[in-house]
Order: sequence, then C-alpha cells, then structure tokens
Amino acid sequence: MIDRVEIRVKGGDGGNGAISFRREKYVPFGGPDGGDGGNGGSVLVVADGKVRTFRSLRKRFFAAQRGGHGSGKKQHGRRGENLLIAVPPGTVIHRKNEGSEVFLIDLDSDGARVVVARGGMGGWGNAHFITSTNQAPRFAQRGEKGEEISLILDLKLIADVGIVGYPNVGKSTLLCCSSRARPKVADYPFTTLEPALGVVEVGWDSFVMADIPGLIEGAHRGVGLGGDFLRHVERTRVLIHLVDGTSSSLQRDIKAINEELILYSPLLAQKPQILAVNKIDLPEVRAKIGELETELLPNRPFFISAATGEGVPRLMEEAFRVVQSIPAEKKQPSKVVFRPLPKEITVLKDGDAFLVSHPGVERMLAMTDLENLEARAYIKRRLARLGVARALERAGVRAGDRVRFGDIEMEWD
Repeated sequence: MIDRVEIRVKGGDGGNGAISFRREKYVPFGGPDGGDGGNGGSVLVVADGKVRTFRSLRKRFFAAQRGGHGSGKKQHGRRGENLLIAVPPGTVIHRKNEGSEVFLIDLDSDGARVVVARGGMGGWGNAHFITSTNQAPRFAQRGEKGEEISLILDLKLIADVGIVGYPNVGKSTLLCCSSRARPKVADYPFTTLEPALGVVEVGWDSFVMADIPGLIEGAHRGVGLGGDFLRHVERTRVLIHLVDGTSSSLQRDIKAINEELILYSPLLAQKPQILAVNKIDLPEVRAKIGELETELLPNRPFFISAATGEGVPRLMEEAFRVVQSIPAEKKQPSKVVFRPLPKEITVLKDGDAFLVSHPGVERMLAMTDLENLEARAYIKRRLARLGVARALERAGVRAGDRVRFGDIEMEWD
C-alpha cells in the first residue's frame, strides 16, 4: 500500500493583460481596449471514498491550468480550470517548509476538500490605466504566478476496530473469516505487507475492521513494518489484541505489543482492547485453555480459531458491543480564518539595501513589466500614493540606493 507520498503542487499562473487599441472605421480615437487576463486555476485535494491508496499519485508534480491572456475589444482571458487531486478519506496533509512539516488539514470524511495552492490573479489590460495625462497607455499587467508548495500526504485508515499482534498470529485469517475481505494469507511472518479493511456484519448491523500488519519490538522506531503502519491504529475505536495460543509466553507477547503502542502514541493506551487467543483448533492449544485462562487473569480472553471460525462470531459481537458503547467523536466544524494583508509598510536596512515589506506592493511589482518606461512611471506614482516613498525617505533612502521588494530589486530614483 502506498500510504505516504510527497508531491509538489502549483496553482495556475494568471493570464497577461492585453495592450490593444480600438481601430475601427469612423472611430479615429477609439482608445485603449486591452482586456484582462483570466485568473489561474487552483489545486484542491478532495477526499473520495472510492479511492483507497495513493497509487494514483505516482506523478510527483501537479499543476492547475493557467489563465488565458486578455485580448482586444476588452475581451477577458478565460479562467484556468481547477485541478482536483482525489485521495482516500483519512488523509492528513502537511506542508513542507524548510525541512519541517507544518500541519494543514485532516481530510477525515468523504467529500472533505481543501485548496492547497491558489491560482494567480489575471493581469489588467491597458484599458485600466487611462488617466487624464495618459489617454493611451502602452503597458499592461502580467499575470500573477500561481502558488507552488510541497506537500506530505499521510494516510490513516478509518476503521472501527483494528486487529493488532505479532506477525503470523492469524490476523489476516481472522479478517477473512469474519468479513468478505481477502488479504494474502500464508504460514510465514510478514505475509501482510499492507493494511486491509473488511466490513463485518453482526445481525443487521456492521462495522469496519482493519488488519494492521504484524508489529515487533522496536516498531515505534520503524523496525520491521511498524513505522509504516502504526499510524493506521490511531483512528480505530477498539483494538482486538490477537495472540498465538502456541506461544511460550502470552503475557510477554501482550506486554511487548502494548509497549510498542504506548511508545508510538500514549493515546493508544486509552483505547479499549479485546484479548483473543487464536489457534484453539490445534490439540495442544485446546488442551491448555484452562491453564491459559489462569495465566491471562485478570483479562477474560476470547478463545477462537480463525482457521475454522470457532468462537469468531462471539468475538465479533463483543467488538460491536464495545464500539457501540463508545460515543462517536464529535467533529469540530472547520473554521476559515481570514488574515487581511497588513496595512503597515515596514522598511528595514540590510547592508547597503533597503527591504520593503508589504504583500500588496510585492504582488503589484511582480505583475508589472519594469522594463516599460510608462509602467515604471505608473509604479512610481502608486508607491507614492501608498506611502512607500515616504516610508523609504524616513528610513534614509537616497537616489541610487538599492531597494528590494520581495524578490524584486530596483535602484531608487
């Protein structure tokens, strides 16, 4: 199972505004009529119940469609289409930021979605820049670049009951005989290389059960298969702790697995556990059921045979009863936090350069062709009107000094 991937996503770039002038017979002074560029599409991640793994995300780069360029007659460019990335419910998304991972969202229900990379704004056409002193502007805005980020996607299966235990204790066989799931089963350790889900029917009711691949000592540190699959235990509400009746020490096995669960996440220790002893179809195990009951006190284990189905219905009924007794976790409604762009313009001195910080100004400059003299004059007026020139003068800027706005550097004049 592919249950952890790193991908890079990019919103579509905005389309460029057009530089155009109306030219028609009998309209000698038609004026500028350049249309605006279309906005770029955004990248959204959507939880889809029909998707089970990240196998479809083999491609590591996903980009939304860019916006169309504007054209004459004030025709706007088309808007870029959004890109939808379908993932299984239970996907946790982190943003990769300078080597660390920042939590974004947990898509824990079918249909949940989030915008992970916004598309760029379309640039204005030259029709927007008419002034009383410039009736025929010969410049337009470029489209804004779409947002581009790296994401880490982690899948945590959503199941009511999880089966945990050492390798080869019969977890997959138990899932087979209690549901229609058909995981690979063989008589050797680590046959199960990926978690499997099955729907268990109890009368007219049902619940989802997951077979978690075998855990061993050191699993919380990534030894064996533990590091890859312990995360799938976190969402389960009840654990069936399955042990092998032929083991020389059931208490030791139980303690070892429980320690791995606790070391991975202390919250796992709070989950209800149902203890089940497997392989009572073997004569040597059946003969010592009474002895095992005494050894496992104060636990009251269920004795089953996953191979023959003996005792399994009663175990499933108990699992369903415990699931029903646990109140469903109340989901907190998602909150959209609006963070307005800061109004204050900050100017810092960095060596012989001045750093100006204001997202709105940085965006405006990034969308402007600074090689165009008319565009430079427009920007100079805008910076003065926004108070940037005044802030720089207070900081001591002089003609010829270097001034940086984000990634753009210019010589102050």
